[in-house]
Amino acid sequence: MEEVIAMWNKLFGGGDRLPRAKVDAVVAVIDRYLSEEARQRGLQSERQTIHPKDLPPDKRRALIEEVFAILGETGKRQ
Repeated sequence: MEEVIAMWNKLFGGGDRLPRAKVDAVVAVIDRYLSEEARQRGLQSERQTIHPKDLPPDKRRALIEEVFAILGETGKRQ
């Protein structure tokens, strides 16, 4: 949980903010995963949305690993 809070703070928090390019890259990766999953589930309207917690565990883990790679974090996350 502490790692998640630290990542959130890097994205949107205090004085130790990430460069805009990294934030944009993280948003693009999250959007890609959610769009793919929504398409697979046949969701087509804005009211039919998907949340990262709705992703299957393997896709959620892959998403987290991509985000940490963008942020420059080392080590595999669970």
